[in-house]
Amino acid sequence: MAVLAGQQVKQLYETGDADRVALYAIRNVTTADTVDFGADFSVVKRALVLGATATGAGVGSVSSNTVVTVPSGLSADAAWVLVYGCAT
Repeated sequence: MAVLAGQQVKQLYETGDADRVALYAIRNVTTADTVDFGADFSVVKRALVLGATATGAGVGSVSSNTVVTVPSGLSADAAWVLVYGCAT
């Protein structure tokens, strides 16, 4: 398990004022890694993770309001993360 940050997480799209949707590209991600979206969200409601080599999409579990844990199926992979929640 690792905390992803810096060059591993890049925001590609964002919309919304009170509620927000944002799309991120993450790389070198493995099952149970965590990403803190606290810079863009005060509360994350849902995070959908779609891995480059994983089959299908998985819902990341949210803890501490803004920290998302990557679901199973990823190993040193790249992924898209679609996040919905309350803006900061």
